[in-house]
Amino acid sequence: MLGGSFWIALLRNAMGAVMIMGIFLLLDRPRFPMKKMVLYYGLFGAVVVLAYSVWYLVGTEVFIRFSGMMTIPLIGIFCIWLSADLFYLSIYKLTFGFYMLSVMVFLGIDISRLWFHGSIWVDILLRIAIESVVLFVVARKLRPRFQEGREFLGEAMDFPSAVTLVIIVLIAAIGAYWPDHHVLSVSRVIRIAIMLAMTGIIQWMTYRMYLYRGREYYCRIEKDLLEMNELLLRRQLKMFRAAGMETGNAQRICTNAAVNGMLSVYEAYAKEERIQVEICADIAENIVVRDIDMAAILVNVFENAIWECVMSGRDDAWIHLLITQNKGKVVIRCENTCGSKTMQRECAEDWDRKAESVRKAVGYYNGEMERATQQGVTVSKILLDIPLQ
Repeated sequence: MLGGSFWIALLRNAMGAVMIMGIFLLLDRPRFPMKKMVLYYGLFGAVVVLAYSVWYLVGTEVFIRFSGMMTIPLIGIFCIWLSADLFYLSIYKLTFGFYMLSVMVFLGIDISRLWFHGSIWVDILLRIAIESVVLFVVARKLRPRFQEGREFLGEAMDFPSAVTLVIIVLIAAIGAYWPDHHVLSVSRVIRIAIMLAMTGIIQWMTYRMYLYRGREYYCRIEKDLLEMNELLLRRQLKMFRAAGMETGNAQRICTNAAVNGMLSVYEAYAKEERIQVEICADIAENIVVRDIDMAAILVNVFENAIWECVMSGRDDAWIHLLITQNKGKVVIRCENTCGSKTMQRECAEDWDRKAESVRKAVGYYNGEMERATQQGVTVSKILLDIPLQ
């Protein structure tokens, strides 16, 4: 600690509060609207900064020895109370903010003491520069990644991870705030710098480990769901083929047996719901698209169109389905005349939930998919890029 007046202490304490609380708020999922959160943080921060500055004025030696170690419980309780995140995830944000505060204090004080004769203003300018860079990087780089991986981290982090993070940060705090006389020496500065660097690396690796553990968990669930979906589609495909055999292929829509069976079943289903259907299918019998992939696409697209028509309650509902092949391209276009803005919003959520198998199939053939509602007509377009035999 380089000393200074009450106002210098007030400035240092304000920068420390902005560092730790700013990082927490940037990475947080707030319990209240952001305007209220900023107000609460500002009021609490002002009270803490003023209290710390009075403490410095009353007992400078005691403040230097113990103020840093009191920061985690004091600010941590407030930040965690206002956070809507899981407790263990809040512990990570708190420890990360405190670690960066320790780095800022260490660099500001020891660089000033080593090369600038302990200048108070060099210390303050260094802290301002370090804090600005840290908050900028957190806001622009770390925050989007953290928000994206929040669910993964929340799923994977637990009590042992929180204890590990607290211990790691306490190691850094011991180096930066341990209540000794802080005798200036190059060897001491190097030792603390190595300790802080190792602590930062371990904390970053802990974050990465739990992030990827959470992602692995969700990928495993997604894989199981896709396998179940594929099994369901295979069973549906068998039903389509059986339906085609029972009718003796009396109604021939196209030459491809699997596609013909699917279209026949869904055409009958649409007519049962009093929906007019117009189908034009012109694809080869031996098209290079797996039956399971074609089932995934047609079942989802046709089901979606029928659902929209049924939910609209209109008597003049129409579904137009076009399937055509031109050399190495297969185009599937389905439109229904019962689209609306409300239906688009409701069906968009349903489409996103059910269309994983469609995206998987389209991606397998390097294709594209698009869905939009314009002037009361919902259009689903899918393009598949297939190799020529």
